Amino acid sequence: MAVNPYLLSTTERGADVTDLSDLARLLRQLRRRQARQRGASELTYRELAARTGWSIGTIAGYFGGRTLPPTNRLDVLAALLEATPAELGVLATARDHVQEGRRPVTSAAGPGRWPVPRQLPGENFHFVGRETELTTLDALLDRAGPPAIAVLLTGTAGAGKTALAVKWAHRNAGRFPHGQLHVNLGGFDPDGPPVAAARVVRDVAAAFGVPGDRIPAGPDAQIGLYRSVLAGRRVLMILDNARDADQVRPLLPGSPGCVTIVTSRNQLTSLVAVDGAHHLVVELPAADEARQLLAHRLGPARARAEPTVVDELVDHCARLPLAMVIAAARADARPNFPIAVLAEELRLAHGSLDLFSGDDAPADLRVAFACSYRQLTPSAATLFRLVGNHPAPDVDVDTAADLAEAAPAHVRPVLAELTRAHLLTEHRPGRYACHDLLRAFAREQTDRTAGGYAP
Repeated sequence: MAVNPYLLSTTERGADVTDLSDLARLLRQLRRRQARQRGASELTYRELAARTGWSIGTIAGYFGGRTLPPTNRLDVLAALLEATPAELGVLATARDHVQEGRRPVTSAAGPGRWPVPRQLPGENFHFVGRETELTTLDALLDRAGPPAIAVLLTGTAGAGKTALAVKWAHRNAGRFPHGQLHVNLGGFDPDGPPVAAARVVRDVAAAFGVPGDRIPAGPDAQIGLYRSVLAGRRVLMILDNARDADQVRPLLPGSPGCVTIVTSRNQLTSLVAVDGAHHLVVELPAADEARQLLAHRLGPARARAEPTVVDELVDHCARLPLAMVIAAARADARPNFPIAVLAEELRLAHGSLDLFSGDDAPADLRVAFACSYRQLTPSAATLFRLVGNHPAPDVDVDTAADLAEAAPAHVRPVLAELTRAHLLTEHRPGRYACHDLLRAFAREQTDRTAGGYAP
């Protein structure tokens, strides 16, 4: 539906609204317009909840496209947002149209009904922060045009890319009435090769009720079936843990209304350059947000009792979300101990990763780093160890070349490889660094590895 982004047009017919996400978009436009007209910030969910007596979660459901407001509540919201009488009529018609259309999707191939897959992993109760990233993702969806959208989330191992994707997907699931899919592509799994596109195609087809004997044998025909199944549907797909662009590209839906979120430890720049994906780097959280995350995991009572220790733990964890989660789990196993005991253990470990190991691979920081490290070329692996052992907080190209005993021209593409893999960060133009836990991993690999640089 074409809606003026700055003013809800009174000439729009309510029947032009096709689903709940369109209705929610109208509400958000009204909220933005009211703020501009008043010269103030938009009314927050908390303020709207206080004025209506409804819960913040209920308000968020209406504006996020997850919940259809009852008629009387839609009228209240519209009045609070200063809709005109004509706009009230548009909204009422739109709401009725959405309610009429909320029935199972029928198969275009004949009688019967398509299943509506709901494959999102459970929402993490402990997820906090990342409001800037969530707002950025919301904005991408709000300004979406006819083409299908692909969003690429990249960042270092343990930065929380999957958690962010799943959180956003749950917040916006109502905007994708024909299904939400989650596929682990296994690009950096420690126990097996990446998942082939053919297997994803079969799994997605099965999720939409296509019998196995109707899935063709040839790869091109399989991709054709895959895109035919998604055609005309509003589907959200998370392609998680991708190794490279070639693994992802065949799986990008072509149908308008579909959104794909790809997560990867690699930058996958060709998805941006060739396929028009929007790239969002998931950085380490800022100190305040990291403190909030760790305190939430530890529990408010323990965090309030030892606030300076929480700050110390954040430093020991290098603000890496996975490290903070593992540290909090260690504290949770000893609820009667002060968290200062954990801080002392980390202090005495002198940078070792032993205290960040877990019972299985997803909760073991060393394994997470190793899965990225193993994908490096020999030259990049050697340079990573050299930079990680260098005493300075960062290096430039000339310093890296001196460490590697190689020409700067040979080192530049190797630094680029490490940056694409998010094992180094170019935090300023020409200056490369990694956080303290990656440095600890580099030292461990140095202790295990003998050999020189191979430019």
